[in-house]
Amino acid sequence: MARAAERRARVALVRSARVLREGAIDAEVLGRMVDRAVMLATGGDSADRAWASLFSSDEVVGIKPNGLGGPTCSTAPGLIEHCVKRLHGVGVRPESILLWEDRIQNLTACGIDPGSPPWGLRAYEIHDHLGDPVTQGGFTDRLFAPLQREVDAILNLPILKCHPICGVTLAMKNHYGSIGDPAAQHYDQCHTPLVDLSEMPAIRDKTRLVVCDGTRALVEGQAYGEPQAFPNLVLASTDVVAHDAVGARLIDEQRAQQGIAPLREAGLEPRYIAMAAERGLGVADLDAILCPDVELL
Repeated sequence: MARAAERRARVALVRSARVLREGAIDAEVLGRMVDRAVMLATGGDSADRAWASLFSSDEVVGIKPNGLGGPTCSTAPGLIEHCVKRLHGVGVRPESILLWEDRIQNLTACGIDPGSPPWGLRAYEIHDHLGDPVTQGGFTDRLFAPLQREVDAILNLPILKCHPICGVTLAMKNHYGSIGDPAAQHYDQCHTPLVDLSEMPAIRDKTRLVVCDGTRALVEGQAYGEPQAFPNLVLASTDVVAHDAVGARLIDEQRAQQGIAPLREAGLEPRYIAMAAERGLGVADLDAILCPDVELL
């Protein structure tokens, strides 16, 4: 097997100035952005074939959005809905799609009522559904039990946002919403526990696709609240490390536009991204990442 530094990865960016209209997301435009990004990320010549290359009808698919940012800066309901429809299109049964977050309010921020979830899927607030403690490296915690026992494939739907301790919270840190006690996993500025968590087989071996909602972003301060930037983009990749490396670059670009110091200069370099690459979890070197960047007209 090639070493991580020798591998190539692909992270697709699709932009559209029309995705936000008077502060609201245009779901039709967003859906076309997602399709184009997934096609570019996989090399598929159609959205149907791109999704079918990643997921199959006999699988249980787990979806992890990010609702911590509140209603104004969480994974858009329209993005989740479009991805669910694409999974239905490749034959995944509605009851074989489950979605989770670590708090009820985080689910509702993403437009999901756990008592009456849409599109036929199952939705969970994880704390009544935790498994036995698991250990990976120095990390010990309880994971969302269906992630361990039922899910065959993970669709990770983060948002583009900063973090006041580890710099950014993108695809890898999105799984702090898959564990019982995320507050206990903030030692070493989250870097070591984040990599250990990402190396757990239940996450490492099941992740198929990342689709990041970058229509709005948080670029400084806390990882929740009103959007601070509007990049109007979607990212897609099958490599979580490469995704987070490109996402961190985009956050730095947004910070530069606002006259804010780069993450490294602010003492917020997301070291866990390079650490994850050293463990063979993906590609962190931006020079080794193919990054098609297109504007959707």
